[in-house]
Amino acid sequence: MKDQTRQALIEAARTLFITKGFDGTTMIDVAEQADKGRRTLYYYFSSKKALLRAVAETELERIIDVLDAVVEKDTPASDKMVEFVMSRLNNVRHSIFRNGSLRADFTRFMRTIDSIRAKCEKREIALIERILLQGVHEGQFHVENIHIMAQFIHYSAKGLENPYIRGEIASGNDVQLLHRMARKVILGALR
Repeated sequence: MKDQTRQALIEAARTLFITKGFDGTTMIDVAEQADKGRRTLYYYFSSKKALLRAVAETELERIIDVLDAVVEKDTPASDKMVEFVMSRLNNVRHSIFRNGSLRADFTRFMRTIDSIRAKCEKREIALIERILLQGVHEGQFHVENIHIMAQFIHYSAKGLENPYIRGEIASGNDVQLLHRMARKVILGALR
């Protein structure tokens, strides 16, 4: 029940931050949107900034859950690695579009968002390491240092985020081409 109440408050805050902006949203607005009392809201969140942090954490957790599901699939490591990178790009883009007007507010709190993101990045790198280990065991990948290669893949994908989100690469029908190119680049580096 506590988790449901907390999630309802986070979703109410996310919705209001999108429609009214961070500055235009009050704690009372969030409580009313979630159909909860102010005391309940303050029990979970001490401030509006804490709510913004929770919204960001929830979005990043959603992306990690998707990536974890990719790693858990019963598929060859080569397919898994390409799907991981493409899923990451697609889900980051989806999150940005889903939260539209939140982007401006998120940039104001970049230090907070970056600290949340750093925790998620460690988890992402660990997931990539699992795929790399699988690929080595399957004889598909030849990797000198799994941790460094995982970091390299992670930060390479992260570097593609902005141009991918802006549609500078893989716009329209180019998505299949991007998938084939990603496969060549990623697997070429690992074999």
